[in-house]
Amino acid sequence: MADHSAADSASGYLYQCRYALLAALRRQDVTPGLEVSIECFDDISFSTDGSPIELLQAKHSLRPKAMGDKARQFWNTIGIWTKRVIDHPAELGKVRLTFVTTSRLGPDTAVSLLRPDPKTRNVAGAATKLALAAEESKNTKVEWATKLFLEQSPEMREQILDMVEMLDASPTIVDVSDALALSVKRACRPDHLAAFVERLEGWWFGIVIDALSTLGGKLIPVSLIDSKVDDLREEFGPERLPLDYGAADPSAEAIGFLENRPFVEQLKLIGLGPTGQKMAIIDYFRAREQRSRWARDGLLRQNELTDYGRQLTEHWQRRRGVAEARVKTGMSEAELAGIGMDVFSTTTNNCIPIREVSEAYVSQGSYHMLSDERRIGWHPEFTERLGGTSAGGDDEPGVE
Repeated sequence: MADHSAADSASGYLYQCRYALLAALRRQDVTPGLEVSIECFDDISFSTDGSPIELLQAKHSLRPKAMGDKARQFWNTIGIWTKRVIDHPAELGKVRLTFVTTSRLGPDTAVSLLRPDPKTRNVAGAATKLALAAEESKNTKVEWATKLFLEQSPEMREQILDMVEMLDASPTIVDVSDALALSVKRACRPDHLAAFVERLEGWWFGIVIDALSTLGGKLIPVSLIDSKVDDLREEFGPERLPLDYGAADPSAEAIGFLENRPFVEQLKLIGLGPTGQKMAIIDYFRAREQRSRWARDGLLRQNELTDYGRQLTEHWQRRRGVAEARVKTGMSEAELAGIGMDVFSTTTNNCIPIREVSEAYVSQGSYHMLSDERRIGWHPEFTERLGGTSAGGDDEPGVE
């Protein structure tokens, strides 16, 4: 039972975050200057100028069942909302109270009369039935809520319930992702929607965590979501690719493994110091992760990475070709390493973009990937000293 409770709690919180994003996307064009918060005034709150215009409770269950008039979730929420109206009388009749649930409202129930459909909505009838349900309730866990509700005058109860809208059979935690995709479907190609939504959600969860970490909560402008969608739309354009690993660092285990890779040995041959080697490892890690994710998400064109590798190799060949003229018989180790350092710096300092993506870690890391396979090298004698090409390392910890 405890495991089920923990799972419900975790899924409920994730659902709340996801639904807040979906609700914000649906409202962004309707109310200018809208702000959203999670667990500030209520589960989810929409505000303008710091004042709430809608409080939304999102209830998710892994095993949804019909909701009746004595449901604990419903009465806990009604209790919270009733207390809020008592504490903030100016909000009476001005704030929408939205109850979102994955459960279905039972037939012939008071709660079903609070659906927004004007053909079936009957606030007066719901108020009468809910007063009776509150009187009959034996659930001690909601006793505080039923008591508070009954303490209000019949007119006040009806006014409070007139603010309430019940949205049942709402998208589940899985279905919300589909609904999110539908909301942003015009932002990218249909076959890229899943990757688009994944990145939007990842960004949103970071925003929510930051807001929740702020004492007293934090209002998030809905325009911020709109701006992020615009940024992603640009990144998913035909001449761009999304960048996800600009701030990612390899684990200590991955660093320990990568320190012994051929691309690091290549750098040691030309005398590159510890700082340069460390940055090379980071660039290699980020580029490999990024390229793998592009491939997994289906964002690459046919043979695009192969063609990109060819461009980088040809760029290296031009630099190496110039340096070869400087190599003489009997040169010292320091002189050979110096030539290698020149090849390395002139090659890698000139960024070759993939499409219009010129992020340094992509090109730098891709050079190191080619170097790791010994398809390119920096030292004039790298082939003799390190051997021929290899297939690369797919067993690297923390590297896909």
